[in-house]
Amino acid sequence: MLLAALAGYAVLLAVQMGAYAGGSDSSGYLNNARLLRAGRLRIERREIPGVPTDKLPAMTYVPLGFIPEGARDMVPTYPVGLSLFFVGLAPVTGRADAAPVTIWLHALAGVLLMYALARAVALSPPWAALGAILLAACPLYLFIGLQALSDVPALAWCTAAVLWAWYSQERPRWALAAGGAVAVAVLVRPSNLLVMLPIALCLGTGVRRWLWLGLGGLPGAVFLALLNRSLYGSALTTGYGAVEHIFGWSNVPPSLENYAVTLPAVLTPAVVLVLALPRLARGGDRLLAAVLAAWILGFAGFYAFYFHTHEAWWYLRFLLPAFPAFIIAMLLAGRALAVRCPPRLVAIGAVLVVTAAVLWEGFWSYRKHSLTVGDSERKYVDVTRWAQAHLPASAIVAAMQTSGAMFYYTPFTLVRYEQLGAEHWPAIERAAAAAGRPIYAVLFPFELKAALETSLPGRWTQVGAVKDVTFWRLDGPEPTPVTAAPRHELFTIQAAGLDVTTHTAEGWFEPEHSLLHTWMWSSGTGQLEFETWPLKSSRAKIEFSLRSLAPCTVTVSQDGAVLWRGPVGSDRTPVAFSFPVKDGRARLEFASDQPAQPESTLPGARLLTFAVYDPKLTVTGDAR
Repeated sequence: MLLAALAGYAVLLAVQMGAYAGGSDSSGYLNNARLLRAGRLRIERREIPGVPTDKLPAMTYVPLGFIPEGARDMVPTYPVGLSLFFVGLAPVTGRADAAPVTIWLHALAGVLLMYALARAVALSPPWAALGAILLAACPLYLFIGLQALSDVPALAWCTAAVLWAWYSQERPRWALAAGGAVAVAVLVRPSNLLVMLPIALCLGTGVRRWLWLGLGGLPGAVFLALLNRSLYGSALTTGYGAVEHIFGWSNVPPSLENYAVTLPAVLTPAVVLVLALPRLARGGDRLLAAVLAAWILGFAGFYAFYFHTHEAWWYLRFLLPAFPAFIIAMLLAGRALAVRCPPRLVAIGAVLVVTAAVLWEGFWSYRKHSLTVGDSERKYVDVTRWAQAHLPASAIVAAMQTSGAMFYYTPFTLVRYEQLGAEHWPAIERAAAAAGRPIYAVLFPFELKAALETSLPGRWTQVGAVKDVTFWRLDGPEPTPVTAAPRHELFTIQAAGLDVTTHTAEGWFEPEHSLLHTWMWSSGTGQLEFETWPLKSSRAKIEFSLRSLAPCTVTVSQDGAVLWRGPVGSDRTPVAFSFPVKDGRARLEFASDQPAQPESTLPGARLLTFAVYDPKLTVTGDAR
């Protein structure tokens, strides 16, 4: 049964995986992996001829995930460990799948190691299984474990290090494996050196164990020192640079507040049982209690001072390497309570506890969108595909949030707009004009005002959108008010070797949903757009139903040719027809012959004519 559950969990992770080059961290790891595959540690910036870096802020041409190096180069910001896994798996999985497979394997390994650790500290199989379930269903574990981030691998390697250090109490040579695991954990993230606190307690004063630990960790330590010296000039310097300014006492109160609010949500309210660790020590398990306390307090204490920790619930990802210690402490306290109850009551309680824990974590996974984060990360891929399909190859692209993904997936010259002062932008405009290169911007909603009205003054015209990410073209120097019109994606399918995305263009209200249907209303005219990747001519068939507030005739056309026309009323009318997709694009025009009607008598009611229900697309063949 447990193996079947693990298999189902593996399938769930694989289906929902979204390990793409997205924001700063994920794009940084993937860009670094590409450098390593090429046998390189640094890469030249993509500069605009005539505006070199020495005339601009140092970070102008440096995408997220890199820092400047020398006059023209840049080097990765993030630790090398996760990128090395991507490189190592690429010959087996292919480059495109190396990142998702790496994260998938580590997510499964974390669950298995959680079970193994629970068994190692003398918890019975049912209690160990409960610990594995608590971790596997944890909303934070799922949310982070479906992205190309280092936190779940950090959890896996820290857990392995403590587990093998614990084994070394009986067989000292296990400390060799523990040392290797510590080295990998530190390569994944330098702060994972905090795991040495519980490991030191496991090893105690046994000289042989310490020697084995050092022998296991030495190759990784030497490699990291040489790498840091080559990249950053010192064996003890990382791509994060000086970090003193991002740690401080003022961060502690809000961080502790985030702990108090978020930990019960992602680890169930039973996390309060961790406070029973002192009682566990008094009960005789002093070493185990000390190991767990050092593990928890080491990570939680360190990151309480970090300025990001309090900013969002998912910033508790930095505590993930200590989550197995939280869970073990909860289980030990729970077992201590259970032994005081009659066996029959314990059996009933166990079923109720497991059910309640799964429902609780499932509820918070839904609330926190843990299982849909992969779709959000894929948006970065769709954005870069749109840019390659629609922007000229000579374009200069202003970006910040998408800069790492744009650097990974596209060859465009990138400008970090938030790095520019008022005195810098005119020089870039003049150089672009002299070279005949158009300027575009790719922006999330939170970037619009800062980019187009502050850093990049001018007359900007929106030329496209992928969901809420909008594309803009600079058309002149005169500043104009900016209003974004995001597109609403209806669905994406994969067929005939193509990724086909269907989204609304103009004339529609936001899509609405029920358990059985998806629909969107139009006020009289509307456009649906279709894009394929790769860009390829094909034929597609669309099926949907039409419904209107008042009787009308709806016409659907493409490039002036009528594809369907018919009467529509309050009952849904089925519609189906085929149409060509030329060079990867198609646009359907919907129009009604009747004016819009208010949907209700309430103030501010929408003016509606017809609605499209449950659109379904299939690719029927190539263009021939």
